[in-house]
Amino acid sequence: MTHRTAAVNRLIVLLVGLALLGFGAYAIAWDLQVPIVREWVSRYDRARVTALPDQGWWGWALAATVVVGLVFGIVVLALDLTRRRTSAVAVPDRESGTYVTVDLGSLANGVASELAQYPGVRQTRARAVVERGLPTLSIVVTADPTVDIHDFTRKSEDVASWVASTLGGEQVATQVLLHLDRADHPVHVEN
Repeated sequence: MTHRTAAVNRLIVLLVGLALLGFGAYAIAWDLQVPIVREWVSRYDRARVTALPDQGWWGWALAATVVVGLVFGIVVLALDLTRRRTSAVAVPDRESGTYVTVDLGSLANGVASELAQYPGVRQTRARAVVERGLPTLSIVVTADPTVDIHDFTRKSEDVASWVASTLGGEQVATQVLLHLDRADHPVHVEN
């Protein structure tokens, strides 16, 4: 999700939340018989309010509200679910002055293969995404619950340092997410 999409989502949630909070506070104040709220409610023209559904435009207004809500929801959902794939990164060759293009998806697969060699790792999944505007190699590692987490973290940091040095200062993050499997045999405690 990009910064702009995250900001729009947060703004929508804030506005809807504030509106619901306001309506809820208004209803609670009316139920608690707060004088100023009771006065506001008494100013409503009840005959006019109850006659609204009988107006000719009411059905069209409801239909338009449904259509606008559906279109708005689909657009927000499409923005949230768009692929965050990265483009290739051009890395300068220091000696010749030329550029080498590096496919970050292939690099992520190579990093995942490297981490798959670690003892206790059962599975790795790799992808290259744009995370908050920054190209990111995202590696998900599933490992045995007995894996040495400290040593695995050191190995992951070494691989991330290698990626950074290989890309010659390009702004690319490496993210390693470690998921531990459940223990095959639960520990039994005797009473």
